[in-house]
Amino acid sequence: MDLEKLLETGERCIHNEPPACMAGCPVHLDVIAFMTEIENGDFKKAYKLMENRIPFARIIGMICDHPCENLCVRGEIDSAVSISDLEKAAIRHGYTASKRLLALPKTKGKVAIVGGGIGGMTAAYELDKKGYQVTLYEKQERLGGRIWSYEGHELVKEVIEEELQIMMKLNIRVKLNTAINQQNLEDIIQDYDAVFLGTGSWEKKMQINPVTFQVENTSLFAGGELEDNRRSMIYAASSGKRAAISIDRYIRKVSLTASREREGAFVTPLKLKTEEVEVVNRVNKTMDVYTGIEAVDEAARCLKCQCIECIKPCSHMKRFNVSPDAYARQINHNERIILGTHYANKMINACTLCGLCKEQCFLDISMKDVIQETRESMVEKNKMPVSAHDFALKDMKFSNSHRFSMFRKQPSKEQSKDSFYYPLISYSKYVQGLYRGTGKTAYLFYPGCQLPASHPDKIGEIYKYLVAHMWEDVGIYLGCCGAPAAWAGRQELMDETIQYIKETWAEMDHPTFILACPSCCSIFKKHLPEINYISLWEVFDKHGLPNNDRITHEHTLNIHDACATRYDQRIHQSIRKIVTSLGYDIQELKYQQDKTKCCGYGGLVYYANREQAKDFIDDRIDESTNDLLVYCAMCKDLFVSSGKRTYHILDLIYGTDQEDAGMKKMPTLSQRHQNRANVKRWLLKEIWGEEEKMDHTKARNYELVISEEVIELMEDRYILFEDIEKVIDSARINKERFHNPADNSYLARLRLENVTYWVRYEESGGKIVVNRVYSHRMEVVEG
Repeated sequence: MDLEKLLETGERCIHNEPPACMAGCPVHLDVIAFMTEIENGDFKKAYKLMENRIPFARIIGMICDHPCENLCVRGEIDSAVSISDLEKAAIRHGYTASKRLLALPKTKGKVAIVGGGIGGMTAAYELDKKGYQVTLYEKQERLGGRIWSYEGHELVKEVIEEELQIMMKLNIRVKLNTAINQQNLEDIIQDYDAVFLGTGSWEKKMQINPVTFQVENTSLFAGGELEDNRRSMIYAASSGKRAAISIDRYIRKVSLTASREREGAFVTPLKLKTEEVEVVNRVNKTMDVYTGIEAVDEAARCLKCQCIECIKPCSHMKRFNVSPDAYARQINHNERIILGTHYANKMINACTLCGLCKEQCFLDISMKDVIQETRESMVEKNKMPVSAHDFALKDMKFSNSHRFSMFRKQPSKEQSKDSFYYPLISYSKYVQGLYRGTGKTAYLFYPGCQLPASHPDKIGEIYKYLVAHMWEDVGIYLGCCGAPAAWAGRQELMDETIQYIKETWAEMDHPTFILACPSCCSIFKKHLPEINYISLWEVFDKHGLPNNDRITHEHTLNIHDACATRYDQRIHQSIRKIVTSLGYDIQELKYQQDKTKCCGYGGLVYYANREQAKDFIDDRIDESTNDLLVYCAMCKDLFVSSGKRTYHILDLIYGTDQEDAGMKKMPTLSQRHQNRANVKRWLLKEIWGEEEKMDHTKARNYELVISEEVIELMEDRYILFEDIEKVIDSARINKERFHNPADNSYLARLRLENVTYWVRYEESGGKIVVNRVYSHRMEVVEG
């Protein structure tokens, strides 16, 4: 994995970029934190935030020309947040005298400050804190400069004098009534390591670097109105702070320009969508300064600007409280540790890989791609926890085994000749389709693995429909497209699966696939671009729906688009046409089509992190006000599992009892296997007239009794009925089991591949009653 590229991706994220107000503030007051403290009614903390950014906060806060307000995003909606008035409120309601300042030894060098206005005093204050011996020259009889012009308006004399006492409490030598001109400036420059010129004007024009405030390549620095003629108090304070940084670097002989791009006011790259922001009018003052309640209400208008467009709809990033930039750093850290960290591994395997983050991000940052690559890297380095995707991969193995997988051409005329009799051939479009058969497979119906597991009764009907309506031969191919392997980062297994599909496609003479599973569509699009495919829903839309008895009610549905079809407008349109043609009304969800969310199954999150999957399920359910309509089998199963009435599109096309269909629970894991096997068995017998060569249902000489409670445990721990049977059979045959005479129960264990299963059971006549089950991936070593 290219970790440099990973970090570059993270650095592109603007989640932590400052809001426009903070970036535009010359001293970078943390406006969000400031507003939050006031909104919480904590004016003392709000004032401390001001004091931490600027000295003389009670002065500057009252006379600041607040350029931040002109940049406030709320100003585009109604009116800017009154930041200036809130600073005054923080001073009025939150000011407490500062503790005695701790003086540092003055060992770094000597600096002279010329000018006792706000810029010069700020530079002196900052340099004193850094450990310099500072001397300040002021031509007037008092410090403050233009500050005194505000006396009696925004400021009272007592506050000015109290704040300026800060200078007297420091180890700064203040020389009042000392005018400096060009001639004696040269002498001062000779006596000090550096000099800052903070006067409002100067007799000689100087070339001042706007970034470093250095005058040419000398030890003289200048700021305030000499560098910027805006006559702004806050810009003057900013120039003093920044000049102090330059002087410190100059004396220490380090770069004056490195990493200074964001000093002073700058334009933030942060962008904020405001379409959904409600209008909230500015709070009017009833006095000269906001009352506490008024300030709290005004601060609440602040949007706390931060880019959370990808986080807002993502249950995954919300659960882990992580943004793309922080996510990338976590992955980088995890990649550099031999086995990774438990927290990072858990987080990485809790992403559904749905891709909504990229759609929400105007910079097109795709955490789906990052996490997919990360999982592949973890597998390659043997850092992927075995337990995360173990069952899903075994389920995929089952689907591609002889127990489910098969492919067949359309039954030939010879095979179907017994059906070619009148009147059957006159009204059965299916028989007519068989009669038209040419022996060349033009289409191959590929239902995937989850649809046959959840809706086994529909597969045969769909196949007959396709034979009847496609006008060219339609074969069938049962199996799994490899999505679990792709999501798990098992690239080698994925390649094997894709290769087998290619070989089957070639053997069937390169037919067009008819896909019924959204994940299959996504996999074919990415991994099998040479194979043409069309969705089953497009076929229904084009050729018309099956003619069967169906009950349609007046019903409004919310359509949940499968995240795997995010960019497939053909499917989106076909589904909506079908639903409308069936007489249902559609109310679109906020997040739909290319902006759709995941149901919680994608990325194998359902297996790796059930709690995270539940977040996705509940989030989507909360968004919908009507019954849901889906076209992914797992989407339906998961929504119904949380009590949401949900219809698969096939329920509407083929169903008659809508009440039962909408709340039909998902089959158990064992039933899903059995359903797939039954689909294959039924197709072979009913369509091709073949009897399956092997009966995979082993005959038992006992009745297995498992309660609903134990079945729930089995579902939670991914234990199949056949696993239980193998444990019990092994224990009975090999007499390897623990006996508890107190209740006459047995405890047996058996390791199958990488999992050890434990079963507690009782024998009663011809019945075996299972009381408890458990599984783990620790090897028990017997001594």
